[in-house]
Amino acid sequence: MKKIILLVPFLFLCYFVANAQGMKAFISHKAFCTNTMQPYIEFTFIIGGNTVNYVPITDNRYQADVEIRVDMMRNDTLVKQLHYILNSDQFEDSVRQTKPDFVDIQNVPMPQGEFFLYFYMTDLHGNKDTLSYIDKISLNFPEDAISTSKLSLHRSLVASENPGLFVKYGYQIPPLYSNFVPESQYTLPFSLEVYNTKNILGGQKLKADCYIQSVESRLVVNANNIITLHAPTDDVVLFLNEFNVFNLPSGNYFAVLDLYDNRDSLLLSERVFFQKSNPSVKLNLNDYSVTSITGTFVEFDTIRKDLIDNIKTLFPISTNIERDFYENNLKHLPIEQLQSYFYSFWKKRNPSNPEEAWKKYKTRVDIVQERFGSRQVKGYLTDRGRIYLQYGQPNEIIEEHSDPVTLPYEVWHYYYLNGQSNVKFIFYDPVLTGRDYELLHSNLYGERNNPNWKMYLVRKIQTQQDIYETNPLDYWGNSMDDYWRYH
Repeated sequence: MKKIILLVPFLFLCYFVANAQGMKAFISHKAFCTNTMQPYIEFTFIIGGNTVNYVPITDNRYQADVEIRVDMMRNDTLVKQLHYILNSDQFEDSVRQTKPDFVDIQNVPMPQGEFFLYFYMTDLHGNKDTLSYIDKISLNFPEDAISTSKLSLHRSLVASENPGLFVKYGYQIPPLYSNFVPESQYTLPFSLEVYNTKNILGGQKLKADCYIQSVESRLVVNANNIITLHAPTDDVVLFLNEFNVFNLPSGNYFAVLDLYDNRDSLLLSERVFFQKSNPSVKLNLNDYSVTSITGTFVEFDTIRKDLIDNIKTLFPISTNIERDFYENNLKHLPIEQLQSYFYSFWKKRNPSNPEEAWKKYKTRVDIVQERFGSRQVKGYLTDRGRIYLQYGQPNEIIEEHSDPVTLPYEVWHYYYLNGQSNVKFIFYDPVLTGRDYELLHSNLYGERNNPNWKMYLVRKIQTQQDIYETNPLDYWGNSMDDYWRYH
């Protein structure tokens, strides 16, 4: 009997799924539409060549075979099924450690609507364990409105006249795995298809402003590098270009495309999350040596300890490079530079009234101190305080202190956050202090994602024997799944 291993998303739209003792695979699924308004799903499968088993197929030739099945369901009805065997290249030996990954892309025409996708992938020559994953996709391309594919990010963008697996629009554009941009990648290509503009707008020019935005601060990163693209309306309009990320500091970002008509009215805005690694890029302290604070609200903030405390409260809403500033410079900088930094921080976020922006934020800092802080730990340093300050108050908080077998926990529910709907955070009290809850799991991009979060909650009554087990034994009064799924 096959063992089913349920897997969870690593980052949106692209997923890396793995069984540490067997096959590893990357899955991507995206919705597109043709120029005749026929929706389809583009599936990408990448199988770890070093993680599958190879068997002889001819004399001195070995091959791996992975069975792939995707059931596309609506209202418990099977609408489409993708089912086939993906073969590796053939090799002269069966040693796994020297094998490259093997890749395939499949396009499946679909009707309009929302569907659940059930993925099953089995190494046919391994231990028969099946990697299993469930997700949801929406194909919404109405004939009386403008619609788009999702904004896609790529590893590279190279013109190509030859056909190939990753050749599209006349370019070789392999996907950006897990939406992570390594230090070695200096550009970030992006693409977006826009549908039905000619039918809705007639013949006119479209303008797209493309930029990078900090997740934490919501500030446009280097406004001088906004890319502006122009294109005429058509059945399908393609926007394809690349950002320069050579000097982009390490951190969490959105790539954003804002589309306008010829009267500069915003038609739509698409964004996609990514993480950049660039540890060599540091904050330039000279930028804060020339900022004048004369006549500003920080001019008379001359008590060093109070000013440093105020700067520390900014941690939850700061970018990675700003957080690096706190950790390495607060103790050494003169008071004038600290004042300049504090003023510049709020001037960037609210140029017209930085003082008012700070006062509003300080009110929220006081709230999290009262709710989550203590004499020992400042409220903004707690996980709940950080989430509250960074993302705002949740739409719903579910507190569970009386479950018969779990540690105390809370579920925070945001209906819509950072371009993502139905966002949840799970906090729990691992040492039963009654106050300092820790973030255990979230489905928000860039936050902690822990597939074993349920097992952590029941550890006081159930020891985890299988490190790959994600679901505890059922018991009377269990509400974990209900709180996570339906709220």
